[in-house]
Amino acid sequence: METGTYILHENGFLAGNKKLVIRERKKHSTKPKFYLAQLEPFEYISSLFPVPTTSEEEFTFDYEKQLYSLRKMKNLVEIQKLE
Repeated sequence: METGTYILHENGFLAGNKKLVIRERKKHSTKPKFYLAQLEPFEYISSLFPVPTTSEEEFTFDYEKQLYSLRKMKNLVEIQKLE
């Protein structure tokens, strides 16, 4: 997963050569409300777990056994690797 700050168009953004999208689950369940997916080819990446101590839209997710943070800001999204 590439890290950095990307321009957010509605709920999608380009991270390197991957088009990623933040989607809302259609059915209510015990899973988090939002998840991250890659488009073309479609690949489910991870549930987005909300970080409750922040006032912004901030989430954590895991990809290939590595933990990341995702922060949504108006028209930007920032992905950082967590140790």
